[in-house]
Amino acid sequence: MSERLILLTNDDGLWAPGLAALARAASRFGRVVTVAPDRNRSAISSALSLHNILRLNQVGPERFACDGTPVDCVLLGICEVLKRQPDWVLSGINHGFNLGEDVFYSGTVGAAFEGRLQGARAAAFSIHPQGSLEEAEPWIQSFLERWEAMELPENRIWNVNLPKGIPQGFKLTTQDSRAYHDLVERRTDPRSTPYYWIGGDAGPTYAKAPGSDAEAVFSGHASVTPLRLDLGCPETLARQADFDATFGA
Repeated sequence: MSERLILLTNDDGLWAPGLAALARAASRFGRVVTVAPDRNRSAISSALSLHNILRLNQVGPERFACDGTPVDCVLLGICEVLKRQPDWVLSGINHGFNLGEDVFYSGTVGAAFEGRLQGARAAAFSIHPQGSLEEAEPWIQSFLERWEAMELPENRIWNVNLPKGIPQGFKLTTQDSRAYHDLVERRTDPRSTPYYWIGGDAGPTYAKAPGSDAEAVFSGHASVTPLRLDLGCPETLARQADFDATFGA
């Protein structure tokens, strides 16, 4: 078998410690090429720079900085740097969890989804805000040693979250739900003009439902959650008679 080709990216920026830790873990499994944003691009989801030019600069061996989004980085990495589909697209290690509905906002997860859309096996990795990358790195390696043995259907990725300390093991989990506090905060600048800050300072509250990603990480496990690009609602699609009664002529 030829050497795996592995594309790395993140949304915390090319110089984030988590990206360096992921590169070390991934380097055991093939040739690693990194294309990442030149600055923090967190919470940008799957945004594409459709109306801006993009700059791509090589800053070291197999390392490139892009002034676009994480998804831009994946596309430029595949189409311009690698010039072919990689075997793996790995995104992270994000500084802070991506649990529950966080995945809809996360640039880390968005990049992994783009990697899967481009045909690669893909995963996103995140860690507790006070977590140790040194402790997490062997667990990333352990995951990468095994993940090819558990194939996912098309248009699926793995979302991996690591707890604060050394994990007690891996857990297959569902996606939790969470609520943010002080979602939009109104402030006033020195000239008495109002401005707004999204996110607040309190952070999210997770439901920690049984079997969920949040329950797993807060009980000391590494959560491994399969996510899918298909956002269809099969339980509603099965209600054809109800639909016909409501919308039928």
